[in-house]
Order: sequence, then structure tokens, then C-alpha cells
Amino acid sequence: MYKLLLITFLTVCCLNSSSAHYPTNAVAKIQNSYSYAYIRVEGKFLSKKLKVKVDLGDSDEQIADGEKLSEILTNKKSYAAVLNYMSKIGFELVNTFDLTDNYNGSGGTSGIIYVMKKAEEN
Repeated sequence: MYKLLLITFLTVCCLNSSSAHYPTNAVAKIQNSYSYAYIRVEGKFLSKKLKVKVDLGDSDEQIADGEKLSEILTNKKSYAAVLNYMSKIGFELVNTFDLTDNYNGSGGTSGIIYVMKKAEEN
């Protein structure tokens, strides 16, 4: 009987300590909504500078903000500079895709697409 009580007590203690405990503010953090940015970065013809197109969404405000960011980021010389600028304004990298071109059987990467997200203030 003593062994059974000891095993039951140890099992309850182990299960209780291994269960997940979230602080009260972590629940609010889990339920954040995000806005996404689709950023197309390509090299300019016969130049080391980059051409950047930022797509933030369909609303008039998002289109205007995207064009403004496109102007700021165009003519940067480094893909990392584009990522650094976007991270400074609160965006986080989600995924990347490479743009490939095929011409007469030879292919290559012509640019990169960044998908980034930013937590929205509620």
C-alpha cells in the first residue's frame, strides 16, 4: 500500500511540473494579428543597384505606403540592406523565393522575393 501511494504521489508531481504554464500576457501575445509584405528585389540592368517593389495590400493607404517603401529601398546595393531596413521598421522575415529566368536552356536567378510580417497594434 505504501509503495502504491508513493508511485501515485510521484506520478502526480511529475505530471504537474511538466504541464505547460503560460504567463497571462503570453495569451495576448499568441493572439496577435499580422500584416504581411511581399517584397520583390531584382538587379538593375548593367548596374549593381537593386530595383525593389513592395506590396503591402489592396487598400489605398497600403498601396501608398508600399510605393513609398519601394522608392526608399530602390537603388540599395545589397539584399541585406533591404532586409535590415525592413527589420528596423518592425518586419520579420517569413520566407524567401528566388526568381529564375530561362533563356535558350540556360537559367539563373534574377532576383529574390521576401515575404515578411509585422505584428499589428490592437
